[in-house]
Amino acid sequence: MAHPYLSQEQIEQFNKDGYIIIRNYYNEDEIGKLQSAVFSDDNLYSNAWDKKDASGTVSKVSLWQDLGDDFYAMFSRGKRLSNAVEQLLEEPVFHTTTKIMMKEPFVGGAWEWHQDYGYWATDNFHLYPQLVSCMIAINKATIENGCLQVLKGSHHIGRIDHGRTGDQKGADMTFVEEAMKHHELINVELEPGDTLFFHCNLLHKSNQNRSEHPRWAFIAAYCGESAKPFKENSLVYRPLEKVEDDAILNWTA
Repeated sequence: MAHPYLSQEQIEQFNKDGYIIIRNYYNEDEIGKLQSAVFSDDNLYSNAWDKKDASGTVSKVSLWQDLGDDFYAMFSRGKRLSNAVEQLLEEPVFHTTTKIMMKEPFVGGAWEWHQDYGYWATDNFHLYPQLVSCMIAINKATIENGCLQVLKGSHHIGRIDHGRTGDQKGADMTFVEEAMKHHELINVELEPGDTLFFHCNLLHKSNQNRSEHPRWAFIAAYCGESAKPFKENSLVYRPLEKVEDDAILNWTA
């Protein structure tokens, strides 16, 4: 590992709880530049998928796999995320997807209880749950605007069967309801620049945005080399070409 981004204590906490939050992982200048980019990017809306929750309320998500030399790639290709995930998984990683979640004021829908590995395993043919998602708060995430909720330590349960819930894939609620008896529910409230790393088997959800404030997040996901897709599908393995951390502020159009 070229640079130890995470402490041993943070790694141990991740293994125990299934997630860690690092406050101010991106500084004010970096997040300001990201905010300026996303809030003026019409392509995010035009390319976004509308995902209905169980009640029919919509959230928007713009998702891609290919990483070029654009500004967003400076985050996804950055060592600050990828090297940290390599510390957590203890192996080299590659990028799977980047997405920007757009939960709009008053109308932003919920994301039902699920594990990312609940559908990644079957959709993308990952044999092992060696995947981590990294959520960067673009603006403030609160209980009122539908912040992420996680069941602390629930990744130890293992993969739960998933089925259709609205336009989404949700975990079998029989198991979720039992898990809620044993695992503490945590509201992941974040300030801009705070970053959440979470395991692919961690049960998580978010409620509808009932506030006047949007809740936007940048999420890059990584997979360990040992869990590369074993069948061809929509997810194509591509080696990760990393960039240094200063690439964010040095990037120009």
